[in-house]
Amino acid sequence: MMERGSRVLLGVGATVAGLLGLWSCSRETPAAGGSGFVEATEATVSSEVAGQIRLMRVDEGSSVAPGDTLAEIDTISVMLRLAQAKSGREAADKRVRMAAIAVEQASYDLELARKEYDRAKALLESGSANQQRLDQVEAAYKRSALAKRQADAAYQSSQADLARAGADVGLLEKQLGDCFPRSPLAGVVVTRYVRAGEWASVGKSLVRIAQMDTVWVKVYVPASDLARIATGGKAVVDPEDGSGRTLVGTVTWIANEAEFTPKNVQTKAARADLVYAVKITIPNAAGMLKIGMPVSVRIE
Repeated sequence: MMERGSRVLLGVGATVAGLLGLWSCSRETPAAGGSGFVEATEATVSSEVAGQIRLMRVDEGSSVAPGDTLAEIDTISVMLRLAQAKSGREAADKRVRMAAIAVEQASYDLELARKEYDRAKALLESGSANQQRLDQVEAAYKRSALAKRQADAAYQSSQADLARAGADVGLLEKQLGDCFPRSPLAGVVVTRYVRAGEWASVGKSLVRIAQMDTVWVKVYVPASDLARIATGGKAVVDPEDGSGRTLVGTVTWIANEAEFTPKNVQTKAARADLVYAVKITIPNAAGMLKIGMPVSVRIE
């Protein structure tokens, strides 16, 4: 009877041990991750000149490449000022050439006056000329030297005028180019702020472009999960659209400082927890992910 009881107890113990093992396995540490909303790198293109918008070349949803023209702003006033500036540059260039000729003439006169002065000085020393003649020649020599300095100054001033005229032309050429605002990146126009016929002031927003070929999501993890996460690590992203399709992302940034859980991510009870932000970058060439789409992330 005692032996039978012992066998029963042993059997019960084995069963309990097995159940404990199963329970232990079921309590394995879950993968790090969380949920968040898809975001994208965006750029707002603003007008750099004032004028009437003649044409909008894109609309919301339009795909653009770097350098694509987004709009056309009235160019008439800029082109008129540019033509005037180019005329001024041509006139300044002519003044430089004339000033260079004047410098050459003044240099020739100065050299001739110097030789005449040296000759008169030698004649005075030999007794073949008087002091009055030398004084006259010396005065002419000094006037030639002064004329040479004046010609040099006029030439330098004309060069400065030419440089200023060139800068005016360059500025207006830039303004003419600014009348055709271009896309700084490849992406999709998500917002158009103006229409053709409206007035664009300097700094007025024209369109907002989102780079959709690569998007990202930010999730928040507790400090206990940081040891299992590293920059460059892989993450599985589930769009939660019911299709069962997942995407593979890469951990590209981990916050250095803890913060309280954002209100739009966790429950009220968890908002007081300190967490670390983790950014997951996701290739999105097929366009499956959209801005604002909720996704869940499992960091491997």
